[in-house]
Amino acid sequence: MGRHAYLIMTHNNFDYLTKLMKSLDDPRNDIFIHIDKKASFTDFDQLKSTIRFSRVYYIKQRDVKWAAYSGILCEMDLLKEATGREEYDYYHLLSGSDLVIKTQNEIHQFFDNNKGIEFVAFDEQQIDPEYLDRIKYYYFFQDVVGRNRRNIFLLVLYVVDKILLSLQKLLQINRLNGIDIEFQKGANWFSITHAFAIYVLEQEKWIYRTFRYSLSGDEIFLQTILINSVFRENLSKPNHPEENLNMRLIDWSRGKPYTWRKEDYDTLRSSNMFYARKIDPNVDDEIITLISGNIIEKQGNT
Repeated sequence: MGRHAYLIMTHNNFDYLTKLMKSLDDPRNDIFIHIDKKASFTDFDQLKSTIRFSRVYYIKQRDVKWAAYSGILCEMDLLKEATGREEYDYYHLLSGSDLVIKTQNEIHQFFDNNKGIEFVAFDEQQIDPEYLDRIKYYYFFQDVVGRNRRNIFLLVLYVVDKILLSLQKLLQINRLNGIDIEFQKGANWFSITHAFAIYVLEQEKWIYRTFRYSLSGDEIFLQTILINSVFRENLSKPNHPEENLNMRLIDWSRGKPYTWRKEDYDTLRSSNMFYARKIDPNVDDEIITLISGNIIEKQGNT
């Protein structure tokens, strides 16, 4: 019987988090949760008490900023905590805005049949030079500013970062000089094996040197590590061109990404993916009730 670790990064919609956890609640799973330090959430014991079968662990809280290195640190924290507890067959990184669209029996059956395969998404065969700029230059204040420029202090830091970026380009600064590897990019949500999880953690010092002052480095570091390792031979291969390698259903054609709604029910139910990104109960709560309610009922976790 395969054992899986679910790693959840969340910062809001905590009523939905209960439903997400219940859809993962299974004796074969453990759940590891990072709740953003900025979130006004304190009901840790109450949330944990709703889960019947899985063990639930909370990791230390970080103030995770959008597109900043703190996101990478959070992923590494989750992997460290989970690999330190047990040798799981798979580690699944989810956000608090992900919807589980298959039962745990279906998910476990698939991964049992595909043991050793790494389910990591890649955007293109070659990384766009625009994305290389995100690690080529220093973004000194990204971990302070994030995407919040609503007060004068953060706005000033944002402007200073832009000025410093222009200066780096003028001086032809390139952090990647002397680094002879292939960089790649893709979604940061993954399903990876224990062996690869350990390998990623072993690259911690290199990750720090390369991505400490990056922009959206969380979409580059894991893909780059994988593609430059022996684990690239174990990368999942799509059955058709539009299939996501990480088994996530994400619609970029209608949004950034699109938020799933009730009218998408048939699309979600017929998909061969396991998780849909993203959902928002403030946009459409009905689709959550329909899909999660059905999954939870099938698993007897009501």
